Amino acid sequence: MMTREMVLELLTTLGSDIDVYERMDGTICATVQDFEGFDENYSEVYRDYDEDATDAVYERLEAEASEVSGSFYRYFQFDGFYVVWGYSSMDI
Repeated sequence: MMTREMVLELLTTLGSDIDVYERMDGTICATVQDFEGFDENYSEVYRDYDEDATDAVYERLEAEASEVSGSFYRYFQFDGFYVVWGYSSMDI
């Protein structure tokens, strides 16, 4: 099973494609940056990101977690902490 340090190290491999922060309760929040903003017509503009690398990190978290839940945001449970996975386009 992955430790907190291993998870944080894995997430940092995505560079600017992901924002990571830790809540006061120890939960690691990971947000894939797939949304860039709005154009002049207020249409959503999506950002290019490395989908293959992002999918690989997601699949690794899913495989290593003791439990996975959630249908919108995904919650990965590890020994003593959670990782919450989402996409910036989900917060529009």
